[in-house]
Amino acid sequence: MTRKQIVILVAVGLFVVLGIVFGFVFKPTREVITPGGTTGGNASVSLEELGLEPGDVFTSEVPRNAKPTVPTEQSVAAPGAEEKFGIFDMTVSSAGFNPENITVNLGDVVQIKLTAQGGDYDFAVPYSGLYTEVKERETKQITFGATSAGTFVFMCRDFCPAGKTITGSIIVLP
Repeated sequence: MTRKQIVILVAVGLFVVLGIVFGFVFKPTREVITPGGTTGGNASVSLEELGLEPGDVFTSEVPRNAKPTVPTEQSVAAPGAEEKFGIFDMTVSSAGFNPENITVNLGDVVQIKLTAQGGDYDFAVPYSGLYTEVKERETKQITFGATSAGTFVFMCRDFCPAGKTITGSIIVLP
């Protein structure tokens, strides 16, 4: 092996180890909706149980002229990769999610730092089973990979203001 090949091999190995360490240290908040309405386990609530159709929470269509949202912080997902790791600050209150929509590129790694204001809320992406609860003034990190192009609806499902539906969307550009 040449010196250059050894350096590249060591660099790749270092990035793999750092990725594993990063994954354990900054473990994403990912709770799964279970049939009882609680979180945990590996089961998920079906869309029918939520009174939703697949078209209500996901469409493969992407709005024309959609441009990626500028994240609060951004870096490459891996050395030499086009995919990005973006951190987006989001709040949820009785007025809704702010921002209401986030647009990313296919393959990007997305982290939403969700802060509840004025009460307890939750964040659910019914199509994927992603769910977490956020207490008042608490910030939770929700991390996921944008692995399918389309428009995914997210919502406050269990801890919303009485009689109000709070929704938003994650648009994944192809």
